[in-house]
Amino acid sequence: MMSKNMLAAYLISPKNLVLKERPIPRPERNEVLVKIMACGVCPTDIRYFLGYGKHTFYGEESYGLTGHEWSGVVIEVGEDVEKIRINDRVVVDHIASCGACGYCRRNLTHHCINKRYYLRGYAEYGLAYGPTLLKLPEKISFEEACFVEPLSSCINSIERASISMGEVVAIIGDGVIGMLHLQLAKLRGAEVVMIGHHNDRLEISEKIGADYTFNSKEVDIYEEISRLTDNYGVDAVIVATQGTEALESALRIVGKSSRIIVFSGTYPEEKISINPNRIHYSEISIIGASEHNVRQFTTSLKLIEKGLVRVKPLISNIVPLIEIDRAFDIVMNRRGLKTIVRPHQEDE
Repeated sequence: MMSKNMLAAYLISPKNLVLKERPIPRPERNEVLVKIMACGVCPTDIRYFLGYGKHTFYGEESYGLTGHEWSGVVIEVGEDVEKIRINDRVVVDHIASCGACGYCRRNLTHHCINKRYYLRGYAEYGLAYGPTLLKLPEKISFEEACFVEPLSSCINSIERASISMGEVVAIIGDGVIGMLHLQLAKLRGAEVVMIGHHNDRLEISEKIGADYTFNSKEVDIYEEISRLTDNYGVDAVIVATQGTEALESALRIVGKSSRIIVFSGTYPEEKISINPNRIHYSEISIIGASEHNVRQFTTSLKLIEKGLVRVKPLISNIVPLIEIDRAFDIVMNRRGLKTIVRPHQEDE
């Protein structure tokens, strides 16, 4: 018989993360209760942990932080949920949109003005929104499923960037998000330059498809890009790391009539000075990208299932929930690539 209580992570105040026992939640009519098997640690969680989140709530409201990259096994199903059954292995789309507002009608469900988030993945059990749950193919592990959400957001980024065959794309940032963008750009037929400052990560990016890799601490990126492109600059730059320096670098290496895609928040917030003439006369587009819609989430799972995007090489640390402090420390100190928290270690 299942216990009535569970362990969940609570953010009491900045940098004060504790495990507490709390009642296992019960699903409403359109919800399901999931036994959480894996939850990926996202940089967004770290920002909340450090106190930089825009809407940080502490104590009861924050339990689980954001915890939005999670998967598990369904153990209870609400009355109105269709196609999902008890014991189904699932990956959770944490965005629940209304389907009726102006954004939803344009398939911009991630901008829904009435959206709700199903977060709290750093717990033994969690509620998920039934209509957007996806069943996991048997060949995909719970850990690999944690990449469905971030990959879906990268699909949004690539689509907004309109990456096409034969283009030269530079990715600034050699973390997980950069690696996912790399593989998607290659699927679009682009030639990809990976820019970072961790040689071990750059080596991994070469193994998964990067055509060129440059350590920005060891070489002059502007000179290298100029050489590669006969002084034209790249067709697109994807900024996949935080900080204004990365955007400034993007403006230096992008060519005329090209695009810069900003896929990373910067906290604490900073401002950047941009010469409007550079944007105007060179016809440069600066495009933001964040989150995903329902179609992109479904596409993401298919890409992982078919092996078109490889995520297993990006998993570097698996940590039990009871050691969540260690998981956050690993991510903050950039040791390895993806760190995943396992609330239930005893079974798969």
